Amino acid sequence: MLDNQDPISWINKLAITETVSKFAWFADNREWEALEQLFTEEVKIDYTSLTGGEPATIPANALMNSWKQGLTPLKATQHFLSNPIVDLDSESQATCRAYFQARHEYPNPFGESQWTLGGTYTFRFASVNGQWKISGLVMTAVWASGNQNIMNLAVQQQQ
Repeated sequence: MLDNQDPISWINKLAITETVSKFAWFADNREWEALEQLFTEEVKIDYTSLTGGEPATIPANALMNSWKQGLTPLKATQHFLSNPIVDLDSESQATCRAYFQARHEYPNPFGESQWTLGGTYTFRFASVNGQWKISGLVMTAVWASGNQNIMNLAVQQQQ
């Protein structure tokens, strides 16, 4: 691990923290192209705590298409990320851990219109041409409340 007290380390930590904030902002505002620019060309994703299966390495544009399909039909989403802890693993690799809450809204005749999920994200970062980009993402679901089925209902309505 690098010396985390020098000014360059703090600049890198700030850049990583801002990227994590943009991750949530761009997703909630459906800014898919801007969101995709935060990622390396391929990204290792792990949502197995929620969906099962296995972690996968996929192109960033495939990840954006998946999120676009799942989130766009919703009336609103709001992703809160807090308490980021950034570790600079080397000059070109870093890890950021943060808590999250993700609120999803989809009015429907089949139950509650909201689903909220909480847990942690672990972001892996790579420095690419002087920019910190997300190269890996592990979402660990810890709790949920509301109607998770709104995610399925929203996607089905679009088909």
